[in-house]
Amino acid sequence: MPGLVIFSFIILLAPQILPAWAQSHVQRGPVSSQCSNNFAGPLTPTPNHSTCPPLVDDETVLLTGSWHPWSIPPTCTKPKTKGRSKLCSFTTSNHWAGGGVSIITTPEVAAGVASQLHDHNIPWLEKERGSPFKTDSTAAPFEVRELSEKGLGVVATKFIRKNQVLMLGLPIMLQISNSGPWGVYDVLKLLHRAGNQLPQKEQGEMLRLARKGKGYIIDDIMKTNSFDVTVAGVSHSGLYPEIARINHACKPNCFTRYSPNTLVMEVVAYKDIQPGEELSLSYTPLNVLSTDRRDMLKFWGFNCTCALCNDPDAIKTSDRQRTRIQDILNELDDPKNHTPGKVRAATAEVEDLVAKEGMTGQIGDLYSIIANVYLTMGEMELARSYGKLAITFLRQYAGFDSLRTQGAMEFMVRLEKLGPEAWQRTR
Repeated sequence: MPGLVIFSFIILLAPQILPAWAQSHVQRGPVSSQCSNNFAGPLTPTPNHSTCPPLVDDETVLLTGSWHPWSIPPTCTKPKTKGRSKLCSFTTSNHWAGGGVSIITTPEVAAGVASQLHDHNIPWLEKERGSPFKTDSTAAPFEVRELSEKGLGVVATKFIRKNQVLMLGLPIMLQISNSGPWGVYDVLKLLHRAGNQLPQKEQGEMLRLARKGKGYIIDDIMKTNSFDVTVAGVSHSGLYPEIARINHACKPNCFTRYSPNTLVMEVVAYKDIQPGEELSLSYTPLNVLSTDRRDMLKFWGFNCTCALCNDPDAIKTSDRQRTRIQDILNELDDPKNHTPGKVRAATAEVEDLVAKEGMTGQIGDLYSIIANVYLTMGEMELARSYGKLAITFLRQYAGFDSLRTQGAMEFMVRLEKLGPEAWQRTR
């Protein structure tokens, strides 16, 4: 089953990774027709990446006789809703990392993501990212085991250090989250075709994953195991088979980090992990209360029995501390509390509570809030200091190219444009 680690507070920007089941309740904007960045690299553009890739669908295949860069001609269905694009099944058997992936999406999104999947120069992004796209160990320090009452799980076989990258890979299936504009039966037919068109290795990985035993098998697997990811600016469900093996815990020892520029998802150690310890991710947002977590976990059909949930006193303490964190954020939202003493005290308290709750992955979002508060107070040096901290922690926990990290970087750009004279005028 999938693991989700969501590092954002309710009052912030929407997180990049949400449970697939929640997407039908989120209002979607129009499908983006923007193509992706030039993945040949900023200093070495190549002609085939200097413009948007051509749209490919079932009609263009008949007209041109070509379905490049896809391995198989796409199959499409028309929308039931006027003004929407077709929905098609696209498959490539050899993306830049050497594997295969099938995508159920619109031709516009497919054109936008084509360069991400087929450009073998993507590693130039490693410089911006600050590390290579690979795990930190040549031999995996974990193994999949049968666990009592849990089924399969992932267990550490060696010592794993904090911040170590344990898993890393591209999805084998992607499906647009909001399939409402197209007929349910038509979407299932595309899903069936997408699964059958996968290379044999990826098909085997998909079919070995857990499922509830309800409905069409591939649809069941996708709903049970997928992560919500942004593809060319549009929400999709992404199937990462290895990562989906990791079970849930309300205080996890690992987190996921997603790159919208490469489609790569990583699993990173949240803290030191000892041999024999089970790896865990949170399927729910880290900051929600125990009752909300229980309601969310009903989607996967189990009651959590992690160390936190098995200790009633610990649950009460945790709920109290998480409620206090949200209260502090609400207080910081009130200009009446924007005094140096109150903001310093609020910052110190929330830092302490986040550490106690094992929610350090959210500290970057907190520092973004504090930086904005100091900006409204005219305390530009403090705004700059916390803005830099926000970028540092967001790069670590959300990713170098996540929307949240980009937002923090844009804040610093605006701040720097003010200049020293403007800083003085705002004091």
